[in-house]
Amino acid sequence: MDPVLSNLGVLALGMLLLSVGGKFLVDAAVNIAQRLDLPPLLVGLTIVAWGTSAPELAFNTASAWNGKGALALGSVVGANIANIGLVLGVCALIRPLAVADDVVRRELPLTAALFVLTFVLGLAGSTFGRVDGGVLLGIFIAYSVWTIRQGLSRRAAAATAIAAQTVASAADGAPRLRPLPVALAAMLVGLALLGVGGSLAADGAVGIARAVGVAETVVGLTIVAVGTTLPELMAGVIATRKGYVDLAVGNVVGSCIFNAGAILGLVGVVVPEPVALAREAVVALGVMVALGLLLLPMCRTFQRAIARLEGLALLAIYAGFLVFQVRAAVVAERAILP
Repeated sequence: MDPVLSNLGVLALGMLLLSVGGKFLVDAAVNIAQRLDLPPLLVGLTIVAWGTSAPELAFNTASAWNGKGALALGSVVGANIANIGLVLGVCALIRPLAVADDVVRRELPLTAALFVLTFVLGLAGSTFGRVDGGVLLGIFIAYSVWTIRQGLSRRAAAATAIAAQTVASAADGAPRLRPLPVALAAMLVGLALLGVGGSLAADGAVGIARAVGVAETVVGLTIVAVGTTLPELMAGVIATRKGYVDLAVGNVVGSCIFNAGAILGLVGVVVPEPVALAREAVVALGVMVALGLLLLPMCRTFQRAIARLEGLALLAIYAGFLVFQVRAAVVAERAILP
């Protein structure tokens, strides 16, 4: 069979699994929030964000343990850039993303602070190692404990908010309330489908690119980078279309905090030798910091919502970053060719 057609089939299957898995996950997350009287934002910041980032945690921790710390560092930083530039950008184009006051006051400043701290820690010694990772991991653990305690203390107010949001999104097909064990099982199924679907979609896209002669480096910087973010993208798009904006924003912000705190922290702790920062890594870290800081004023304008115009700006920044990385990779390849 023609390799383009076979890989196109793999890509289509992956996208189908992503779509089904995203619907399962979003509906299950809303059901869990309803059953436990938890704020949808808390569910997005924790269950959904950690779940969609679990494959990246496993892959990058294993890569660091096997001495591929630079690969892990680049993957995590690239995922954060894609979360803000691609996922938030696409979701904001679907509908303006109202940002909760708690996120504006707490999660967004913490996200920006973690990004800046990662940049400073890396540049301070031109490497990223155990001490740097330990600092980030400690901050993430402290934040997670505090956030969960705060969320649980607001369960009564959350019940009213969830009910109102569910009624408002009924026209988009709000999920029917299911027993908690069924919702938990559906969430696990959704996460599994997202993981498998994202992997198949990335493999299919890579196969198509290779079949038509696209350079390996370009494939890695574009298709693979986007492929690792497909679970967050699909979950965010489905949540936004259904009207669960808190869930979509919480997923992105929570994933960024999880990536910068938990994954980068573990990468730094388990890597055998400190990771030397190449020029490309420094540039990527700078873009990540810039996007994290840019969100702070964005979420205080347009009635504390990320408007469609701002979503378009985020997508433009992400596209510019990809173009820069691809051009740099092509120039580097040409320089080493005889």
